[in-house]
Order: sequence, then structure tokens, then C-alpha cells
Amino acid sequence: MIVYILANPLAGNGQAFAIIKDIQKTYPQVRIESYLTQRRDDEYRQVKEILSVFQENSDRFLILGGDGTLSKVLSVWPREIPFAYYPTGSGNDFARATGVKDWRQVMEHLLETAPVPICVLEVPDGVVVNSLDIGYPARVIAHSEKSAVKRWFNRLKIGKLTYIFFGIFGLVNASQLSALVKTNDQTRELEHLFFLSIANNTYFGGGIMIWPEAHITKPQMDLVYVSAISMSQRITALLDLILKRHKRSSVLHHVTAERVCLRLPHETVAQVDGELQTITEVAITCQTRYYYLGKE
Repeated sequence: MIVYILANPLAGNGQAFAIIKDIQKTYPQVRIESYLTQRRDDEYRQVKEILSVFQENSDRFLILGGDGTLSKVLSVWPREIPFAYYPTGSGNDFARATGVKDWRQVMEHLLETAPVPICVLEVPDGVVVNSLDIGYPARVIAHSEKSAVKRWFNRLKIGKLTYIFFGIFGLVNASQLSALVKTNDQTRELEHLFFLSIANNTYFGGGIMIWPEAHITKPQMDLVYVSAISMSQRITALLDLILKRHKRSSVLHHVTAERVCLRLPHETVAQVDGELQTITEVAITCQTRYYYLGKE
């Protein structure tokens, strides 16, 4: 058996190098082959290199990086080949939802347990492992990407505070959106959107709960949206999310679906697993993957 590790050494606080060395020291009986991304979107080239030597019947695959790294890798990694994941990013919502806290735990799952089926979201350009969001969450990411604050917070090992900092800032500039959303066989025209999240995971934004019953092991996606005109409605929505008052909220709306088509009146910035894309229309379906989750 060979464990192939694809790591993003720049994700989060840059701990990938140390983790690889610890794995090699702790598991001397296991052959470890590591591949490190060298530039933006280098995950695609590294996956191709790994697949050229990977033996599906015996080898294992481990991803080290943030949620963005994970979604990029899975966009080109064959869906039938299982994977394991340990988070080294800032948000780490995928790992948070699955209870991953220690790389030793991940290695035990990888070496000793059978993979389980999970749901990721399939979009035309690849996959989404946490959520696709428009409105407020996308603005938070856009502000953080343009600022040196995120890098400064990461160096101080408080990267999770980045989302809180820009979350407060984003409340002030809350431009509203409209969208046409088709879920299964039902169409909704949504106006005055503060945000819309389409997710297969429990969390987004570095640990904020999207919906309490959403989980990657369910073959469905959860849509949560807020139509809010006033500042008080926007604040109420965020407080309901943070305080986990989802089901009692008067402003949070929830829908489940197996397929979704989102149509926007103009090009709009969306947040996809912590990274930004511009979209006008996108079709989303559930895709089955196999993950060394272990027992929760």
C-alpha cells in the first residue's frame, strides 16, 4: 500500500509540511508519497501525476488543504476512487461537519475502515463540497480576499476571525438580489435576497451552521435563503444563524431538493467553498463520492 498525499502548503497557517513529516514518523511501515501544489489551481496537474501511478485496489489518497483545495481536487479526482481529508485551511467547514479534529484520526480511518458514500454537489465546472452562496456570504469572501487582514490573521493563527471581521463589515453594504430557483419540479421567484445558500453540508463561513439537519451523508441539498429589506431583518437573520434558531426563525427559509437550477438576472459573484466565481445560471445535482469518514 502507498498513501498518496496531495497538499496545499499555503493553505491556512501552512501546517501541511509538518503534518506530512509527522505522518511519516508515526507510520514508518507505510510508504508515503507527497505531492505539493506550487501555484494557484495546481491541484489539477498534481492529480494527473498521482493517477498515473495510483493503484486503485491497494493505494490510498489523502488531501491536505482548505475547503477550496478539496473541491478543486475532487473536481478532477475520479468519483469512484475513495479519498480522505485533513483540513489545513481557514474555514474547514467540511471537516467540522464530519468531526475531523486530528490527523491521526484521519489516518486510522484511511488505513483501517471502509469508505462510506457521501454527497457532494455537482456543477458544470466541477464539484462543491460545502456550499454555493450568493449575496452576503459572497461579499464577505470578496472583501477578505482583497484585504491584507486575512493574511495577517492567518499569521497570528486566528484565521477564523477573518469571516467575523468582514461579516460585520458586509452588513453595511448589503445590496439586494433577485433569483429564479427551480427545485425538483417547483419554481420560486425570490426577491430582495440578503443571501441564498445551496449546501450539502452543515456549516459555512468558518463554522456558522447553515441548517441543523444538513449533512454530507444525505443524498440531498439544503437551500437556506433570507429576503430582507431592512437592517433589522438582516441582523435578525444572522443572529438566528449564529444562535442556531433556524427552525424558530421568521426570516430564514429552508427547502430540500435533489436538483436545483439557479438563474440570476445578471452576472453575480458567488462564493463556492471559500472561493469566488461569477455566475448567471447554474444547474446543481447530487453526486455520490466515497470518503474515509470512519465512525462518528
